[in-house]
Amino acid sequence: MTDTHNEHNQIVTYSIVIGRVSTEDDDRILETLESLHHQEENPSLEILLADRISDHVSQRVKSDYPSTKIIKCSPDTDLPTMRTRAANQASGDFVLVTEDHCVPPRDWLKQFTRAFSEHPEASAIGGSVVNGVTDTGLDWATFLCEYAPMSPPIESGPTPNLAGMNVAYRREIFKEVDEQVLTSGFWETTLHPLLHEWGHILIADDNVRIYHCKKFSLGLFLRQRFVYSRYYAGIRFAPEQKAKRLIYAMASVVLPPLLTFRFFQNARHKASVRSHLAEAAPYLVLFYLVWGVGEAWGYLFGPRDALQEIE
Repeated sequence: MTDTHNEHNQIVTYSIVIGRVSTEDDDRILETLESLHHQEENPSLEILLADRISDHVSQRVKSDYPSTKIIKCSPDTDLPTMRTRAANQASGDFVLVTEDHCVPPRDWLKQFTRAFSEHPEASAIGGSVVNGVTDTGLDWATFLCEYAPMSPPIESGPTPNLAGMNVAYRREIFKEVDEQVLTSGFWETTLHPLLHEWGHILIADDNVRIYHCKKFSLGLFLRQRFVYSRYYAGIRFAPEQKAKRLIYAMASVVLPPLLTFRFFQNARHKASVRSHLAEAAPYLVLFYLVWGVGEAWGYLFGPRDALQEIE
């Protein structure tokens, strides 16, 4: 294997962390692994796959990609905990996080190497997210609802906000962070703000791109949108802050029109998605309604097991 070197002629190694949680389009992980095994310049890497599904696809991974380290997790293990367990076993210089339905282009690791070479001050670098499933209006709507702000072009440079499925960290930063931070929620909302607060430099780079390739059914996406919104709202305030929870639950009624307005204001400036807004619009309105209901439910009744249900 030919190893990737940085500007100081040291071997650069990558640990790729993936949580396998998808219940639909569940064999997409095979495309992810295929691309990782055919990266340009044949970089030195290890793949750490935390798996709570353990099915026939898991067996395919074992037989077709035997170098992949599978970390078995119980079915109720939440995704942040899965990622943390995998990251704890990482040995590379850089820990890269992606998802089991994201397919990197062949220059993905090469672009991360370039980005860290250009920004040696960075503790983490994240890229943009491209829609890889474009057959229907529903496909576009599920992508845009979640990832429109991260679709290209994104503004490259220092930022507190990085895409959680297209990000690389210097491994040493994990020594500074309490494991509770890593397991308490998604790293975009737990780890990244903390690193920013501590003075770490986070860099966005539009040329580091990944394809989001999950084909959702309408039912699954609506359930996922509800549980994520419930989780987000449920953890914002302590259980005893009942008055504040009630106020925010009532205020959630304005969320759907606000989200709709904000989305179309921002999306019309992005040529990569602008031509698909009309076909996605009816679904997006429905998604934003469910988003508002989910947040109201979370404020009133707490998150319960929402984090474990997110995929």
